[in-house]
Amino acid sequence: MENFYEPDFDPDGPPLQEEQQLENVGSTTARSVTIDMPHARSVTIDAPHAESQPAKKCKLVDPTKEWKRRSPFWDHYSFSTVKGKDGKLVRYATCIHCHVAKYKADPKYAYLAANPLPTPEFDQKVFCRMFADAIMYHSYPLSIVEHVKLREMLTYLNSKVRHITRNTILKYCLLEHKRLKSMLHEILADVNSRICFTCDCWSACTSRGFLTLTAHFIDNNWNLKSRILNFRYFPPPHRGVDIYLFVVGLIKEWNLEGKTFSMTCDNAGSMDVMVARLKSDLQTFGTLPLGGRFFHVRCCAHILNLIVQSGMKVIDASVLKVRETVNYIAGSDNRLVLFEKCVVDSKSNFVGKLLIDCATRWNSTYQMLKRALEAKDALNLFAIVDTSFDFGLSADEWNVVDFVCKFLEPFYNITVMFSGSDYPTANLYFRNIVAIEKLLVVAHTHTVASIQSMATVMMEKFEKYWSDYSILLAIAVLLDPRYKMHFVKTALGKLYVHAEVEDFEGGDMSVGGAESSVDSYLNSPLVPRNTESFNILEFWKSQASTFPVISRMAKDVLAVPITSVASESSFSMGGRVLTKYRSALRTDNVEAFVTTQNWLYGYLKDDEVQECFEVMKEVQPDIDFDSLPTEEQ
Repeated sequence: MENFYEPDFDPDGPPLQEEQQLENVGSTTARSVTIDMPHARSVTIDAPHAESQPAKKCKLVDPTKEWKRRSPFWDHYSFSTVKGKDGKLVRYATCIHCHVAKYKADPKYAYLAANPLPTPEFDQKVFCRMFADAIMYHSYPLSIVEHVKLREMLTYLNSKVRHITRNTILKYCLLEHKRLKSMLHEILADVNSRICFTCDCWSACTSRGFLTLTAHFIDNNWNLKSRILNFRYFPPPHRGVDIYLFVVGLIKEWNLEGKTFSMTCDNAGSMDVMVARLKSDLQTFGTLPLGGRFFHVRCCAHILNLIVQSGMKVIDASVLKVRETVNYIAGSDNRLVLFEKCVVDSKSNFVGKLLIDCATRWNSTYQMLKRALEAKDALNLFAIVDTSFDFGLSADEWNVVDFVCKFLEPFYNITVMFSGSDYPTANLYFRNIVAIEKLLVVAHTHTVASIQSMATVMMEKFEKYWSDYSILLAIAVLLDPRYKMHFVKTALGKLYVHAEVEDFEGGDMSVGGAESSVDSYLNSPLVPRNTESFNILEFWKSQASTFPVISRMAKDVLAVPITSVASESSFSMGGRVLTKYRSALRTDNVEAFVTTQNWLYGYLKDDEVQECFEVMKEVQPDIDFDSLPTEEQ
């Protein structure tokens, strides 16, 4: 059997340091190094500036034996072992791209040294375009192209680089913005579904106001898209009528007045005025389906925030004790060290640190309580060890804190779930809001008076906004083949009397002349809820020929965003572009940078937002009524 040679290093293993690589292929300071390979050609490597050392010996390998090919290098080759003319086995590696280049088992680095890969010719325009992309992706200042040390590094990497000014790189950024805007115009004109909007106003660190308009739609391939159309400077006054005139101008700028389906915004009075006037305008032209009955969608995240904030105003004293405890420990380095010692001494599994909440942000209060419960044993020990500490909680008080934390958890998880922008959220609303109502009903009967009071206040706020959502977003859950009418009847039956459920079921669900197709869909078997990776858009894409009318309706309804979080995300992007250190940017350039970043890379998330989205991935889409906490729990 013929023996082949392989270098001492493993080409599939971890990459070697440069010195090791040079040793393995021979000396780099000798004028030439020859590696003798029996039964194969010899390889000579020119190395004019290194000191002479003998080449490393190679070890024998069996050409019939397979080896693990972990290195990406091998992904570009296919392997074969054939008999040579002398009847001995020879292993070849063939390039999978050209199918022509065929090599024997030469040492990898020796071969590459003898046959260097071609280096692409430097292109100054490509360099400028890539630099512009980096600026828009990372929100770098334009002046970065003039930084001395960066220029030195670029010159070192390639002496052909011609350094440019901030004005030149700005031109490349604006050219990219213009190109992408033209493409987006064509996409929106070609899409065969309606467009849903979110709108909000923002005040930058420079005290200048901006208005963002975001389009949400399902494209012709049944992919949900969310694109920031405008991040426009909005001078005062910011009254409802001024917002209306501004927004209608932006919609006409994109030629979308004939494709509008809904507008999602918060509960500010100025936004109510804007939506009412915009709805009246679009109705005049007859472009709104069903006379604009479903046009105005209030931000669900904002509603949930109002509901929980109202309850937090009558929060239990036990929660206030936790807040005082965290503030007390965080207020001194000595107390922090003592608390860390208590974590060890109590053999607690607590990892990390306690969180201080912001009284006006209920989600931070939830995070504070959750972390404090994890450190319960250490906090109890701290209350004993520190004689100056007088905020210790009793067992009953810890039980109340535990209930409040469990009570807030569904609100937190549902808020995060509602805030997604890369998957439909309209079909998620109904079943989760029903779960929240069930939660409030349970809390309303709790034995602790403060929790009863909190639930009562929250229920009043909940009922204030319920009627605005029950129709459109109930239709969305009917379009989810895992739930349909069966879920609506079951869920409402747990909360209301049977007559009210019949009233809902008796509503007109016909769509034009498609009564039979609606009945056929509603009576078809449910898709199992535990189906992994179920994609509702893929489902309706596959059913488009079976239920053409309903699928078109699903395309419009499922695109409706139930929160204005997309606008909040654009404000985060704007806050990275326009900072106190970068406050002289022209407002039209701010819009170009924010929108282009979104069109190229979507919603880039900072660490805090990314953490929220990681939590969202863990949230189960269904909430089991039986799993909700009761007063005994």
